[in-house]
Amino acid sequence: MLHLQIGYHLNRPFRTSEIMDQLQPLILESLQLLLLGMGTVFVILVLLIVLITLVSRMFADYQDEPLHDGVRRPGSVHASSIPSADTQDQVIAVISAAVSAYRHRHTRK
Repeated sequence: MLHLQIGYHLNRPFRTSEIMDQLQPLILESLQLLLLGMGTVFVILVLLIVLITLVSRMFADYQDEPLHDGVRRPGSVHASSIPSADTQDQVIAVISAAVSAYRHRHTRK
């Protein structure tokens, strides 16, 4: 373990160069540990991205396939499940009426 003594040693002050000579190996070791740690994290994150990409490509083949009884898997979108413009207008009207009723009941008088 390296000890830094700031002040007088044997009746003479330390010079800045002596302190830097003592600190230089510590700074180099800290930079090595920094690069090793950041490199390890980078490699792990790259591996994680590659694995997630591979798994998503592997399961992309099974998406939107009908089951044996002709029913589609949950989460798949059917053309019949997309609301028409008339249905969307009705939904907007119902939401607007609900918001208006809520505001009417909760206004301060």
